[in-house]
Amino acid sequence: MCSGLVNPRYCSFQDWEDFERNPVNFRAIFTLAHSGGITLHDIDVPHMVVIGDDDESDDVISLDCEYELEDNPTYLVVKWFMNNNAIYQWIRGQKPSVVPWFRDHVGEIVETSTEPNHQYRGLTLINPSIELDGVYKCLVQTENDSKFKEEELNIVDVSNFTIHFDHVQVQNETHLECSVHNIYPEPIISFDPDDEVLVHTTPINITKLDNGYYDAIAGAVVQNIDEDEDKFVCSIKFDGLPYNINVDVVSSADAQIMSFKLFSILLVSSLSRAMF
Repeated sequence: MCSGLVNPRYCSFQDWEDFERNPVNFRAIFTLAHSGGITLHDIDVPHMVVIGDDDESDDVISLDCEYELEDNPTYLVVKWFMNNNAIYQWIRGQKPSVVPWFRDHVGEIVETSTEPNHQYRGLTLINPSIELDGVYKCLVQTENDSKFKEEELNIVDVSNFTIHFDHVQVQNETHLECSVHNIYPEPIISFDPDDEVLVHTTPINITKLDNGYYDAIAGAVVQNIDEDEDKFVCSIKFDGLPYNINVDVVSSADAQIMSFKLFSILLVSSLSRAMF
């Protein structure tokens, strides 16, 4: 055990993890004061980061922890966790430390504030990857108070994905098949038959790859109700996230056109190609 929370400079990451699991035993070694309360207002963790989209991608991810102290405590510790694993610790009066296995994802440590009680409360993540997907928690501790908040960071990686949307006409029906490869997170595939009647859909088949990414394929049958040009849409979505990929197929007697549109709430961009 470290020499007590009175001297936190001697506490290792393991000591603080033990404190999290059983704070009562740790606090029993000294008498708590009645001042130095913490008000933890909010933590700044982006809800979604997109990798591989020039308009949406972030090279760095900034995390911040906004709190107030009632007065100047004897000691102050700020810790960050990812999925309940400690990744960062700052003890006031010392330089922050990062756990070894996470160092490749932490950029240059700079001051968040010039105010001593907030100097290194935040951190900057670099090299975004799906490994950073998870729940982040900021924990603020003084000698007599402890507060935390957590938020989820969702990573969407479309940097190396491929998508295929095939359609075949069989009499008065169009058979659709949409597949996506090497995408993250787990996708949802749906079809929009425009003005046509969706007769049948096959359940989506999802495969998780060894690299943590996903392949998925789904199909549908659409009844053609007239001889007009038909437009079919395959939509790739991600549960709870404001980002999706659309593939449009327009078929007629003379031509077939496929366009790819990649967008989110804040994104307006498209890529198209012609198929003859």
